[in-house]
Amino acid sequence: PRKVALFSQTTKSTKRLYEVRDWMKEHGIEVSFNDTICRQVSNRDVQLQSFANQFDSVLFVSGKKSSNGKVLYEVCKALNPNTHFVSSANEVDPAWFGEGQKVGIAGATSTPQWLMEDVKTFVETL
Repeated sequence: PRKVALFSQTTKSTKRLYEVRDWMKEHGIEVSFNDTICRQVSNRDVQLQSFANQFDSVLFVSGKKSSNGKVLYEVCKALNPNTHFVSSANEVDPAWFGEGQKVGIAGATSTPQWLMEDVKTFVETL
């Protein structure tokens, strides 16, 4: 098509969205552009990249259906392969960690603080 309307999902990568838009324009496609990306999520990418590299393992705490949780987990996982997605402390597997490892705990925008603390408390008992 010569004309498209481009909408973003609220939690997708801003970088990738703008790459798609630019590619379309470079190929002569008229683009009606609607950026609805949630900046609270997209701005955490850089923070999480720095965070994930500081630890031997990362636990990412989020609800299984959380769209922003899935996106932010993937950011951590891409930089630290020892990143694990959990929704509660009872999903943490002690076999994931070696003696003396530093474990970082991060969460989605919607993850309650009490749940993060619950996971942290569990990890500290290992």
